[in-house]
Amino acid sequence: MDDQLRSLTAEFEQLPVDPYSSGDGRYRRFGRGILLPWNGEFMWMPETVADMPDGTTAGLNDYRQGEHNPEFSGVVRHMPGLTDAIRRNSLLSRLIQFDFAQTTWTEADSCWPVHVGVHLLKLSVDKPDGRAVASPDMLHQDGEPYTFAHLIYRRDAEGGENVIAAPEHAGSRPDALAAQDILDQFVLRQPLDSYGVKDDLVSHYVAPVTVAPGAAMAERAILLIDFTPMTQRV
Repeated sequence: MDDQLRSLTAEFEQLPVDPYSSGDGRYRRFGRGILLPWNGEFMWMPETVADMPDGTTAGLNDYRQGEHNPEFSGVVRHMPGLTDAIRRNSLLSRLIQFDFAQTTWTEADSCWPVHVGVHLLKLSVDKPDGRAVASPDMLHQDGEPYTFAHLIYRRDAEGGENVIAAPEHAGSRPDALAAQDILDQFVLRQPLDSYGVKDDLVSHYVAPVTVAPGAAMAERAILLIDFTPMTQRV
């Protein structure tokens, strides 16, 4: 899959600025799909086409976290959609299927399609004394039952440490916790280093990214894939 990883890497290198980053060094695209648990079929959902200020049109996708992200509580964020090249990338398709195979569902949930959220997220710092910050900058839960993270690349970056804690610590910063309250902490370093979380069991955090000594800039590119059952609401 080396060619497909190189293609995905090129897409991360051209990510647009996260429209909600407020100068925090975040770049992002977001897409939505549907996976049928009973046969494994996956298909992409259509995007909303919007007119942009420069007179062009672009595909957008709504991203909702309800109250789970206190920085955007109750806000529907409109994210730049995925390019055709990303949607056609066979490595991404295999990762979606691989991640889903790690999940477990009730029999009732397995009878419904599953919503698949795909985020391409890059933290980028363009000056030696700068930093790029994920949102939210605290321990949190996402709201989706399962989320998987796959590192695409890491260049001249310091920080970016992942911290896992119990769910009751959502809203706290890791440095405010006692050592015994931290369940795990680690750094993704090599392409396709990965981890997954079951959202009701843990809270999680990623530290800001800074520039390694002697470097001029730094980047950390991560692919996030989440799964939510599309059950009936009355």
